[in-house]
Amino acid sequence: MRPAPFISVYLIGAIVLTIMGFMLIGFRIRVEEKTFNLRLSRVFMVGAYFMLAIALFVSYRYEGSGDTKINEITTPAVSALQSMFFTFTLLSILLPTYIKRRQLLVHTTILLTLITLYLVVALTIKNYRLIVIIGVLSYIGLLIFYTRLFIRKYALSVQQLEEYYDEDEQGRISWVKTSFFAALTIGIFASVSTYFPFWIDYWFVTAYLIFYIWFVTRFANYVSKIDFYLSATARSQMESNTTKEVEYHTSETTFEYDAAKEIQLKNALQQWVLDEGYREGEISTEEVANLLKTDLPFLRNYFSKNMSSDFRTWRNELRIEKAKELIADHPEDSLNHIAQEVGFITRSNFYHYFKKITGLSPADYRDQITTGK
Repeated sequence: MRPAPFISVYLIGAIVLTIMGFMLIGFRIRVEEKTFNLRLSRVFMVGAYFMLAIALFVSYRYEGSGDTKINEITTPAVSALQSMFFTFTLLSILLPTYIKRRQLLVHTTILLTLITLYLVVALTIKNYRLIVIIGVLSYIGLLIFYTRLFIRKYALSVQQLEEYYDEDEQGRISWVKTSFFAALTIGIFASVSTYFPFWIDYWFVTAYLIFYIWFVTRFANYVSKIDFYLSATARSQMESNTTKEVEYHTSETTFEYDAAKEIQLKNALQQWVLDEGYREGEISTEEVANLLKTDLPFLRNYFSKNMSSDFRTWRNELRIEKAKELIADHPEDSLNHIAQEVGFITRSNFYHYFKKITGLSPADYRDQITTGK
């Protein structure tokens, strides 16, 4: 029999996860075709939270009964479902239209069939622990498959965001990678948690409760900024191929020297700099090209031919110069506030480019300025 304070963690965890599940239900996601996967993944996540809450309540209710068979058998099955729910959710966040409904149906059907077969066999034979071991090993194989898939799609999502916005966007979605590997670690531990000493299980339950609460807050933040991600990543493969084909033909047919068009773009860029258009953060390069009365391929070709850097680097250099000016004029202002004022959405990008361009961190630069005064 475990001490009462340790047992109460199960009940507290069940209550907290139930509350988090209802919070997920309350998040409003706009109803349209390209948000279908995200809305479905939200349903899966609610199921995952409630499923784990029920498991914790059962552990609390039957703690001390002495029969661990049911818990040993069901733990790998529940862990497999949890891993599928989390993987589908995170892939839907990275690439909202990547998973097709038929693919999801086939994968879910296969997984549920295997889990059902596993449960039937494990519950009906005498040497059930052998089946549990097979179940755990199969679960680890499933995790390896999910991990390889996630790593590929994470890289693709970062690429799409950076191509669309011409910004370093990895920091913006790094929480998704953190979530995946945290959930992966929790899943591995959960599959064998029934064999933990009670004090290890206590800390394990506490740790994954913290993670599940943190994930709800990150998911809420993502939903509030969903248009930023959908604009870049919710393009079908057909649209992507069409864009590439258009850009290819454009590069073959229209990138001849056009002095008038280049002069027009040069003047537009000068005016854009005077208007401090570079201080706008969440805007795609294609939208910038439209503001400059040109198209994206011509803009990129212009920078390739006439500038010493690409558009992304050039724009960030302008932002850093403006940041230096703001730091000098208003040293009392928060550096995070200044970063946002000049167009950097993430703190990490601001600090990275500031140090790269000036050789100093923003804080060191401010200290140097104030000391000089």
